[in-house]
Amino acid sequence: MAKSRVRIKGRFFLMILILVGFIALVVVIANVMKKTGEIEFGSLGADLEVTAAIIRDEKVIMSEPYEKITFDVVEGETVNNDQVIAQLYKRGYQDETMVSLLNLQKQIYDYQMQLLGGQEPAELTELNSNIDTVEQQIRAVSRGVSTLDMLDLEQTLKDLESQRVSLMKSIVTPDTTLTQFYNELASQQNVMSGWKRDIKNTSGTGIVSFYFDGYEQVLSVNKLSTINSALVKTVVNGGNTANLADSTSEVPLYRIINNTHWFIAFVTSSSDPMRLAEGEQYSVLFQDYSDQQYTATARASTVSENAVVNILEFNTDIGKLIGTRTVSATISKSAQGLVVPLKAIEIVAGMPGINITYGDSVLRVEVDILAQNDKKAVIRAHNSSDNLTAGMKYVKP
Repeated sequence: MAKSRVRIKGRFFLMILILVGFIALVVVIANVMKKTGEIEFGSLGADLEVTAAIIRDEKVIMSEPYEKITFDVVEGETVNNDQVIAQLYKRGYQDETMVSLLNLQKQIYDYQMQLLGGQEPAELTELNSNIDTVEQQIRAVSRGVSTLDMLDLEQTLKDLESQRVSLMKSIVTPDTTLTQFYNELASQQNVMSGWKRDIKNTSGTGIVSFYFDGYEQVLSVNKLSTINSALVKTVVNGGNTANLADSTSEVPLYRIINNTHWFIAFVTSSSDPMRLAEGEQYSVLFQDYSDQQYTATARASTVSENAVVNILEFNTDIGKLIGTRTVSATISKSAQGLVVPLKAIEIVAGMPGINITYGDSVLRVEVDILAQNDKKAVIRAHNSSDNLTAGMKYVKP
């Protein structure tokens, strides 16, 4: 019995080809649709958790190496121009010179009291009582049983003793012996003045500080453009202190800080679209220091091969952060404007951008990220000459 044969006609092959072509076209269109989209208008916001280095607006006053220094002001005090900050004693100075001067001052006081017949005027009694109180406080601090500021106490004692010297000169009529004492005192004071000099503030009004962490010269408001990611990472990873560089020519004496002008710097990855947009304002919270919400303005970012240095500028009282070098911060930003998916943003040479279609052409436009969440970002054109508007079509990389 002969087998029947099924004959496949050309029309069938044509239908198969059409079906395959249609499926391929759908796939191509679907892929194109996935890679393209339109810029929308919207708003969003998010927080960025960072660890930052604090950059203070300050002047460091240097001096030649010295033997000894005594301060006339205390840490954190507001000082003015021409105010005496400290007395500096040259190298080679010996404390015996001061001891001799103090002994002579005591002799003069004892002889003045002798001329007064041992009778203390009421104002002298009050001064002596105040002096005794401060001396007891100084001894308590030295024993570790008091938390009062030693510099503050020493300055108070110096002021009281100076008042007593003036009072005694005004109420005691000098005889020949006392006059000789005064002449000898003047001679010793002239010798002492050859060993020491007053340090006057010439850097304007500000907060004085005598503490240094070694970063003052490199983390400077005058060197913002030279602060790189390696430096910021070193500061953040190293904490609040650094080794001071050895110097045989100059040593730091004190700092004058502008407490209402300061910066923070932090590092983000150059492969991450998120970085601060120059000129934009951000809200900043330093949770370990204050519940206050600070407002800061972004400076231009510095982009290197793998990292971006972001800098925020503050024009408000630095408060408790004045003695801190590293700090954890929450940076918040809400923005309204042109919105695109994060996947539409491509990083080229460290700069974020999107590819915009113009007819058959595709043009890359560099952008600033004003705000972003885990899926979308609010953007603006980085260059003022570039024009971005809602409805423009982009191509995902």
